[in-house]
Amino acid sequence: MSFRYDFFFSYRHKPLDAEITRKTFELVENYRLPKALRERGCEDVHRAFRDMEELPVSRILTDTIDQALRSTRCLIVVCSTDTPSSEWIDREVATFIELGRAEHIYPLLISGDPEHSFPPSLRLVPDIRERIMDIRTPGSVVKTMMAKAETKILRAIADVAGCKEEELLREHTLRRNRRFAARTAAGLAAFAAVAAVSLGLMSLAQGYRDTARMREQASMRILNELTYSLPDHLTNVPGAYSRIAGILERNTEELNAILRLSSDRDNAEIEAAANYEKLANARAVLGRYDEALAAQETAIGSYDELLLRGARGSGEKLASAYNNLGNIYHASGRYDEAAEAYAHAIACQMRLEEDRLRLAEFYLNDGANAADRGDGKAAASSFDACIALLEGVADTRGLETAARVHNNYGVLLYRQGRYQDAEQHLREARTICERLLASVDSLQNRGQVVQTMSMLAAVLTDEGSFEEADAVYALAIGLAEEMALDGENTAYQRNLAELCNNRAISLNMHGDYTSADEYYSRAAEISGALAEQTGSAHDRAMAALSLINRGENAFKLPDYAQSLALFEEGLRTYESAIDGLGEYDLAQYLAWLSYYRLIYGRDPLGAFDAANEAYELQPDNVLVNLILAYACLYCGYEEDAEMLFSAVAALGEGQVEMIRRDLEAQQAAGMESDSLPVIYALLNQ
Repeated sequence: MSFRYDFFFSYRHKPLDAEITRKTFELVENYRLPKALRERGCEDVHRAFRDMEELPVSRILTDTIDQALRSTRCLIVVCSTDTPSSEWIDREVATFIELGRAEHIYPLLISGDPEHSFPPSLRLVPDIRERIMDIRTPGSVVKTMMAKAETKILRAIADVAGCKEEELLREHTLRRNRRFAARTAAGLAAFAAVAAVSLGLMSLAQGYRDTARMREQASMRILNELTYSLPDHLTNVPGAYSRIAGILERNTEELNAILRLSSDRDNAEIEAAANYEKLANARAVLGRYDEALAAQETAIGSYDELLLRGARGSGEKLASAYNNLGNIYHASGRYDEAAEAYAHAIACQMRLEEDRLRLAEFYLNDGANAADRGDGKAAASSFDACIALLEGVADTRGLETAARVHNNYGVLLYRQGRYQDAEQHLREARTICERLLASVDSLQNRGQVVQTMSMLAAVLTDEGSFEEADAVYALAIGLAEEMALDGENTAYQRNLAELCNNRAISLNMHGDYTSADEYYSRAAEISGALAEQTGSAHDRAMAALSLINRGENAFKLPDYAQSLALFEEGLRTYESAIDGLGEYDLAQYLAWLSYYRLIYGRDPLGAFDAANEAYELQPDNVLVNLILAYACLYCGYEEDAEMLFSAVAALGEGQVEMIRRDLEAQQAAGMESDSLPVIYALLNQ
């Protein structure tokens, strides 16, 4: 039998359980069998699955979990003292046993003991104690537990690979020892080479050596100023990034020349790598992502070599370089590759002396990427880790990180319809941003204010606080328009496009369709230009969403010809980026495809299929739930429709108003359902 997943992780959504699960999930997905075992025909690990909810929210989610279990080779049960109280975990174990795969269940014991940490069904599995992967440590320190997990998890990997655990452990240990030996040998070779060069230099005339050193130091001082100070100063000058990129590209030639002649090779390589990182960032801002990635990979290669040679500070620089690589991948919409880069950054940093702020920044970026990828649980876990690390940190850099994490957490909760929680985080982010602006009035801090106010206004609109939302939108748009005068900076253009789109949604909700069309048109124009410039899947998805939103608005005017044309153009734009979309953007596409099939194809069953697929990807997404509700309504699935409408309406008066206007537009277009009176009565409660 072929399996879609190698591992299914069943766990409680408690802080320790979730953190260990996330890290172990990444460990097995990134694990590659030693070459000797692959050559013998043993299979590599490919995919793993995590259940995303503590309890099922509907039968659709239950079907998803059941399907995943049936298509999984091995079940890993993360066992703690909280596990036995979860009926959901017990059901997952029982289902796996019923499938006849009890011998492929592996307990990952993180606290307690088997008697008090196993769910009831797991205790019934014969010989289950022989398959325990015990990573318990005093104090339950995650870093120490994961160090144990690296070898303990080989027990389950061996099952998937089709080899003996002893063989895998032996080859794994040999591979690790070879890598260590290679690093040691490289370090000794580098030391010997430096020593040989030093002895050779001592035999040269002192005058020549001193002259060369003076010239080198002067050159390095000049290039240091160009590499570090000048680009940082110019970032606050609109339209400067193309100039920054030019300066840094010229720097690479000079630094490489110095590197070939330098007596302080490590310092010269660090300067060269730092220059490549600055160049990567400048290219990323300009939307030149492939060039940015090439520059960043060069920097990482340099830091990696420096680490092998034991160069001072190279470990910290390598961790930061991987984080920067993740930022570039994330900006270009390549979320899976970004997640891998962030995992490397976090792993590198955790091996170093504790730097809470740096680690907090890495967790923040990892969480933001997970949110855009559509993995809400992983995002929340990373955001929580970031906030915990920032406790008591009050310097400027810490406040900037705090503002970003609260903003991103607010965005995540907004997408899930948790408006009150989202509002709390967004107001905290705004307070921190205003405090920062009072001391450091930079474009970066203004940009953070714009992002935060845009989302805060959207939350207030959906909650029904229309007047406050309008005031926040007015202030945010003024700031965003000022920043967007810098036409080179893709981030500022993206901020304005998202803000215009959100403002249009608010106006649409008010019933001011003409004004909404103006803002949707502007959002579509800006995001379309961005998509053309960067080519990223995320920017194309944003352009597609603006077109479709404008089409939905035209449907209410009603201008059906324009609406149809905009829907079809938007769907085509989505489809041009389909292979690069994260789960969140893909769910948005499927939801709007469903609505298109409903209002123009008059195909309720086809609409239900697309909305159901979107729901399986993003069961907490408000838009997905709303459009699934419409599909259920016109399919005659009355109970499901009522349940979904009730859930969305409970989020706030803004959502109630939107449903009313949607239903009125659908009726005006000739769409009817016998359940409409029931839905209207539900909305009026």
